[in-house]
Amino acid sequence: MNFNSKQPQVIPMRHSGQVALVMVLIMTVVSAVAVSLAGRSTVDTRIQQMNMENTEALLTAQAGLEESIAKGIPVSGPLGVNGQYQVFLEERGSTGITSETINPGQVLEVNLEGVTDVSGIKIYWRAATAGGTPAIFVSDVRESGLIDYAFDTNGTGGFTTVVSGGSFAGVNYDYVTPSPISIAAGVSRKLVITVLGSAASLGVEPVGGELPSQIANYRAVGEVSSSTENTVKYGIEYDESKTDQLPPVFDYVLFSGGSISQ
Repeated sequence: MNFNSKQPQVIPMRHSGQVALVMVLIMTVVSAVAVSLAGRSTVDTRIQQMNMENTEALLTAQAGLEESIAKGIPVSGPLGVNGQYQVFLEERGSTGITSETINPGQVLEVNLEGVTDVSGIKIYWRAATAGGTPAIFVSDVRESGLIDYAFDTNGTGGFTTVVSGGSFAGVNYDYVTPSPISIAAGVSRKLVITVLGSAASLGVEPVGGELPSQIANYRAVGEVSSSTENTVKYGIEYDESKTDQLPPVFDYVLFSGGSISQ
C-alpha cells in the first residue's frame, strides 16, 4: 500500500528577530525620552522654586528695611513661616565728605543740625573733565537767613581766589578754600555747595571737631529657609541723606516750572 503524504513545511522565521530588535530599540528610545523629560521637569521645578525663594528673600529684606527706616533704628525679626530679616544701621560722614562727580548747577548739601564743636569747614574740589576750571558758590543756611561765599581761580566779580592743591581723605584736589568757612554752632543748619562752570568732585573737611551724621546707611538681609534645607539670602543697601536733599532731576521742576513725565 502506497501512501502519498506531504511533509509539513517549515517556514523560516527570518523577520521575527528583526522585529524583536526594533521593539527593543523603540523601548530604549522611549525610556530615554521619559527619563530625560522627568529630569527636565525636576530641574524646571527646582528653578521655579529657587526663583520663588529668591523673591521671598528679597521681599523679606525690603520689609525689614522699611521698618528700620520708619523707626530710625536697627531691627530684626521673623516674617511669615520661613522668613527672617536683620537690618544694620551705620551713621556716616561725621569726619568729612567726598563726593562723586557733580555737574554745573547741581549741589552738595552738608548737614549742620546740632553741630557743636566745629569752628569751620574747608572745601576741596577738582575738575571732573579735562581742562575744566570749576568754581563753587556756598550758602551757610541759618535760621535768620543766608551767608553766601563764592570761590574761583580768578577772584573777580565778587569771587574769592582759591588756593591751589590740597589733599583730603586720600584724594588729591586742584583747589581748596583759602580759609575755613565759619560755622555758627546752634545757628547754622546746613551748607549748600553749588558747582559752577564745569563738573567737579568735592571734599568737605570739618575743622575743630566732627560734623553731625550726614548719611544713615541701612543694610538689610532677608533669609528664607529652603525646602532643600539650604538658606536663601538677599541683601539690600540704602543710604538716606540727613539733609533731605532732593535728587538733581527735581531742580528743573522747582526752578523752571516744568514737569516730570514717567
